[in-house]
Formats: sequence, structure tokens, C-alpha cells
Amino acid sequence: MKPRAVVDTNLLVAALARPSGAAARALHHWRAGRFEHVASAATLREAELVAGARWVERIASRDARDALLAELRARSVLVEAPVLDGLALRDAGDRRLVEAARAGGARWLVTADREVLRMRGHGAVEFVAAREFLRALDSARDG
Repeated sequence: MKPRAVVDTNLLVAALARPSGAAARALHHWRAGRFEHVASAATLREAELVAGARWVERIASRDARDALLAELRARSVLVEAPVLDGLALRDAGDRRLVEAARAGGARWLVTADREVLRMRGHGAVEFVAAREFLRALDSARDG
């Protein structure tokens, strides 16, 4: 079975903004089949809201945003994610990401959110930055 990960919305936007950056490289690995992306209805809804925001229009074309959202809907492993009690995260969107990761058996939650990264993980899910994730994928392939 391929490893699974949840990619935070902030990295989806970063991938649109910097097509050669670490976030875009992480999505390239997803597209190449190196890992499965896990999502829930709530995480997809957040991605749609954020990608549709006016400020994102300044950094990415509508076509690029629509294509990424369509790909997320079509290629993500969709899970029912029950609410987890006791998640000490202020942002409800961050809690939904952790819930999806746990429900989908994801090994990683990939994010640029400092509050989430400070927690380092929840259960079997590691919280990592994009560069750490890329190193982990390389290690998994080499190991």
C-alpha cells in the first residue's frame, strides 16, 4: 500500500504561487503516484473556499486553481472523518485536517502552519513541513 498524506490548504496555495517550490514538488510526487492524498468533505470544502479567495487570484490563474481543485476531488482518498476530542488547535480547519489524516491512515500531515508543526503529530500522524515530507518520501523509496 502506498503511504498516505494530507496536504494542508496553505501548501496547495504555495504550490500554485511557486511552481518550482517544495510544495509544488510534493504535489508532483502525488501526481506521480508516490503517495495517496487523503481528504474529507470538510478539507475539500476549505480548499475550495481558500483557492476561490480574491487574494489567491493575484497569485494563480483561475484555470490553475480550478484544475488543482478538480484533481483533488477526483484523485484524493475521500474519508469520513469523525471529530477528535482534545485537539489543541485554535483553527477549526487545522482540526479537520488532523481528523482526515487520522481517519484515512495518513502517515503525514504536510503543512506550513507553525502552530500545527509545533505539535509534531497526533497519534500515528507526523506533522511535517514540505521539505521534511520530501526527505521522508525519498527515505521511504530508498529504504
